[in-house]
Amino acid sequence: MVDRRLGRGLDFFLSGGRSSTPKPPAAAPAGAAGDVDPGQSVREVALDDLVPNPFQPRKEMADAELNALAQSIRESGILQPILAREVNGQLQIVAGERRWRAARLAEQAKVPVIVRQLSDQDSAVFALVENVQREDLNAIEKAKGIQLLMKQMKATQEQVAKQVGFQRSTVANFLRLLDLPEPIQAHVSRGTLTMGHARSLLALPDHAVMNETAEFAIRENLSVRNLERMVSELLEASASPKGKSGAGGAGSKKGRPVWLNELEESLVEALSTPVSIKYGKKRSQIVIECAGREEFERVYQRLKDA
Repeated sequence: MVDRRLGRGLDFFLSGGRSSTPKPPAAAPAGAAGDVDPGQSVREVALDDLVPNPFQPRKEMADAELNALAQSIRESGILQPILAREVNGQLQIVAGERRWRAARLAEQAKVPVIVRQLSDQDSAVFALVENVQREDLNAIEKAKGIQLLMKQMKATQEQVAKQVGFQRSTVANFLRLLDLPEPIQAHVSRGTLTMGHARSLLALPDHAVMNETAEFAIRENLSVRNLERMVSELLEASASPKGKSGAGGAGSKKGRPVWLNELEESLVEALSTPVSIKYGKKRSQIVIECAGREEFERVYQRLKDA
């Protein structure tokens, strides 16, 4: 059964739906080899006649998972057909690459395939939704999948969030992970750092500090809360000289309205860099600090995309 939390979901594509107008359900449930809609057919296809989906967000598939699925296929066959589309005379997998790989391990000659007429955009959407529904991607794969969707659809974060059934803030949090340096992204992909750890590190001013702090967190097996405390202490220590000067320092925040402090903190979280606000009745300033050219370009791109 399709998870209704995930936007249009798998049934949208398998039923041929494009309009927002409700349509009757397809004659067969998603993946069943019964009656199909126009433009959709079910056939037995040789493994070598299928090619992988270039929009597949899952870049790594564990051998243990594939071997377990292969054993299941040997015993029971493939219960849910692979979804494919015709591209330049080839059948390109849209959803079901794990089943295709496992079928090869199980030494199957052919696999059941549903063929649908899908655009590049629908193929990218389907690949992400199918993975999210059936087996979680790691946080970096989700982030890259969402980024790919935004490029393919030329869409905003809010539009993509509706497409896959996420909150906009969830999409924003995933995309922020791509601002991390490659070594930290690799740790998140491997599971040596969680998404919570990664989000904490984003508050640090530059990649060198992020990498050093991440390695310390891994060595010391820090919890997310302990890492957040460490990051907070690092930021306070780096800001302490400014705090003594008065304007814009930590001490000057005590007499300010609470909403102004909250607004400043929101900007710090959104931009992952120190931000200070000087508010006046006639004139106000928002000061965004950037540590070097790389940080400046990252913040500029973030503001431009927003």
